[in-house]
Amino acid sequence: MSASLRPGDAEPGGLRSGSRARGARVLEQADRSAFTVRESKDGTTGALAADRRDNCRVPDQLNSPPSPSKPPSPPSVPSFPKPADPHGTTTGLAWPTSLTTTVDDVALVFEGGGMRGAYTAAVLTALLAEGIHFPHVSGISAGSSHTMNYVSRDPWRAHASFVDVAGDERCGGPGYWLRGQGLFNVDFLYDEVVRPGGPLPFDHATFHANPAQVQVGTFNASRGEEVWFGKEDMSGVFDMARCVRASSTLPFLMPPLVIDGETYYDGALGPNGGIALDAPMRAGYRKFVLVLTRPRGYVKGPVRPALDAALAARFRHLPAVREGVVRRPSRYNAALRTIERLEEQGRAWVFRPDSPNVRSTEMDVDKLEAAYRAGSAQIQREMPCLKAFLGM
Repeated sequence: MSASLRPGDAEPGGLRSGSRARGARVLEQADRSAFTVRESKDGTTGALAADRRDNCRVPDQLNSPPSPSKPPSPPSVPSFPKPADPHGTTTGLAWPTSLTTTVDDVALVFEGGGMRGAYTAAVLTALLAEGIHFPHVSGISAGSSHTMNYVSRDPWRAHASFVDVAGDERCGGPGYWLRGQGLFNVDFLYDEVVRPGGPLPFDHATFHANPAQVQVGTFNASRGEEVWFGKEDMSGVFDMARCVRASSTLPFLMPPLVIDGETYYDGALGPNGGIALDAPMRAGYRKFVLVLTRPRGYVKGPVRPALDAALAARFRHLPAVREGVVRRPSRYNAALRTIERLEEQGRAWVFRPDSPNVRSTEMDVDKLEAAYRAGSAQIQREMPCLKAFLGM
């Protein structure tokens, strides 16, 4: 957690000082007009307009609204601000108007990583700007949020979900932790924000009209099994939000989610270690684009004995949680080795941050914005290689 997050920085429901307050103040000036779907001046869609084209080469219970554990805070603003492009402007972007796929035989996979998703949100934006639309999209944890925003074709929401939201005190912090609500305020993040008039409206119509298949991975701790949610489980906005929450619920940091009497935790506790590559493989795909949140060469270390003991005590009635956490490093590292083999075979193109990203619990808006801009610059440099891999 960022050092700027300290108990007592603000009254409950108020704004924190420093970068979080700055991030919250811009909510009053929200504007997403630059991210409206439209055609470019030359009549094309799914590409950057002429003045930027050169720069960019480089279960049942789900069916009803959740009942929050406390009364929801009234939405104070309609939305979060639009993101700026790496050149300091938001003009010139031309988002695709057609809900067709432009890639036939390649699946897209988003890794999680909490607020490290600020870096890879820029990749999502670039894919949409270039009109690169995959037929199968999967994600786990924060990657499930990217999946929703990519399939609903909403780059504004991708940025707001991992940058601007941190500027709102309702997002979470030590105060929520001390009150037993977890480090992240799930009532706000997975309920209030998607309600009508909330700060992160979700384009459910576009999401369902998009022909892409969707797979969001979570972990059923009651049965010790991974579970996959698809569009058929997301018939409404609250269904979608619950699926994403089920995929993203971190042990200790967030209260568990119970659906039809069974407890769900972060999908990274499952057999794939948090990289949803097995979903498109089961669907028959042999080529993949993977958006990871760790740099090349990263290896996840083993769980420390103190954490293992805490898990055994806290989850003695749900032993699958402890097992999932303890086994995750070996599973995650095995997934990375599989990805490297796919790269060697020419079957995978992988985006990895050039350098270590922000922390998964980072809540400093300035640092998150810097991560987004760094990710934007990197994907612009790597876009030609991606297009070559895709045959575009």
